[in-house]
Amino acid sequence: MSPSDLPSETSDDALEPNTLDDEDDWKDIESEDFGTSFVSFGGTTKFSDLHDFLQDAKENHGVDLLGLKSSHGLETYGMIKLINYAREQVGRGLFRPDASPESFLEGDRYMKPFMDDDALLYSIDDILDVANEKAHRSAKEPPNGRVSDEDVQELLRQSDQLREQVKYYRNAYQEAYLENLDLKERKGSEPKEHTTDHSHNRQQLKYKDHDTHYFSSYDHSDIHETMLRDTVRTDAYRDFIYENKNIFAGKVVLDVGCGSGILSLFCARAGAAKVIAVDNSSIINKAREIVYVNGLSDTIQCLSGKIEELVLPVKQVDIIVSEWMGYCLMYEAMLDSVLWARDRYLAPDGLMVPSHATLKLSLLADDEEIADKVAYWSSVYGFDMSCMLARAHDEVEIRTVRPKAVPSRSEVILQLPLHTIGKDELTFNGVDFVLEAERNIDHLHGFVIHFDIAFAVSRDHNIQEAKVIFSTGPSGRETHWQQALALIDTSGAKVTSFKRGERVSGWLGLRKGDEKSRDLEVTINWRTRTSTADSEATYQQSWWMH
Repeated sequence: MSPSDLPSETSDDALEPNTLDDEDDWKDIESEDFGTSFVSFGGTTKFSDLHDFLQDAKENHGVDLLGLKSSHGLETYGMIKLINYAREQVGRGLFRPDASPESFLEGDRYMKPFMDDDALLYSIDDILDVANEKAHRSAKEPPNGRVSDEDVQELLRQSDQLREQVKYYRNAYQEAYLENLDLKERKGSEPKEHTTDHSHNRQQLKYKDHDTHYFSSYDHSDIHETMLRDTVRTDAYRDFIYENKNIFAGKVVLDVGCGSGILSLFCARAGAAKVIAVDNSSIINKAREIVYVNGLSDTIQCLSGKIEELVLPVKQVDIIVSEWMGYCLMYEAMLDSVLWARDRYLAPDGLMVPSHATLKLSLLADDEEIADKVAYWSSVYGFDMSCMLARAHDEVEIRTVRPKAVPSRSEVILQLPLHTIGKDELTFNGVDFVLEAERNIDHLHGFVIHFDIAFAVSRDHNIQEAKVIFSTGPSGRETHWQQALALIDTSGAKVTSFKRGERVSGWLGLRKGDEKSRDLEVTINWRTRTSTADSEATYQQSWWMH
């Protein structure tokens, strides 16, 4: 992955709040002779005049200190927190930081200066004076009954914003009205008596209910916060898009499963002419609001619905961007929709972002974790619940694996070149593998499944030519996907110990659920032959992801 401008990790100690509760401490600080050079939020320009700094902050970094002071009713402490928060966010590459009060006002984290000797923090009173002067000037009658050109432009801007809001809420009302009308018509047209076999319709309803549950799981903010806070994931998309603005400039981009819209925002900031953001969960309403408050409504169009059921306002797009990866890469089957969109809308020379994915498998040997799990269920508040262990052998477990618990190198099970792979290739009966133990193993506990994602600048490039890559493997930085574990049921007599250099071979299969197409069944067939065994032993086990 491309390096960020700032260190990717910041210690908790560095973010501890200052304890400047004593008034005398503040007086001592204010009495010192600090310079009057205001460093821009970008860190590249210095201003001797506060008004010039405030204008640069608003126009070039999207931080309107005066406007936020007014809208949030901030005073001295609130302004200190806002300044430190804005410096941190801009420093991490966010052009327009989320400046909702809950982002920076809660707690004392942002009472600690983000930048040493920040002259801006010692000019809070001056900023407040400027804000009060501006408010007072706005309240006064214009001289000679005339309105300045600046005021006219501001009124026109506010008028355009109100017009957009009215348009948005009118469309939302119309959609809700038509949906309600459609439900009433269908209810009224349903015959009271019928003898036709509707088993097919009931089966379709099962699929629809399963899809409804899937999309509704993305309605809530917490899941999107989890994904956005996954900096391995989000930084990879941001770095690729921002470092290749020449690819996105002037292009039409389709964002499939846009969620909160972060990828669409990146593309718009990179110069895309138009971005079509599609999502079938109610989070699309938040995405519209986010697009609007960031002033990108002219570039980003948010559409609600399944990509397969919508008619886009364009015949084709230049780029498709999507964060479609699920646990074990394939869980939730969102890639099916992305490939459908590719075949329907992507231009012949169009680009898929990301461009490649790789599914990998390795061995698991974690005596400490398994022993802890067994011990826990053996006595839960004094009760034997060991029967619960069976569940661990029936379902794929998602958790973070320590690198020392992986005694083998990972092997590529499946490569997905996203420009060419077909939907029918996403499930398979069996792909062969051979995994070699790199150390002695007392017990083989299962298999670890993870994936790598790559971003290439051309559809003709292979994965080795990708400019940005991230991994969800145990040896990399932790992601919200963690790793998928297929734990072996050791209740039967299985050979589980290996010496260094001995191998486990077999095949892995992936299959969608029959009734719930977003579920995933993982099957592994493996063979072992060790120095202590007289013959080769073969085993097979399946795990579900619901």
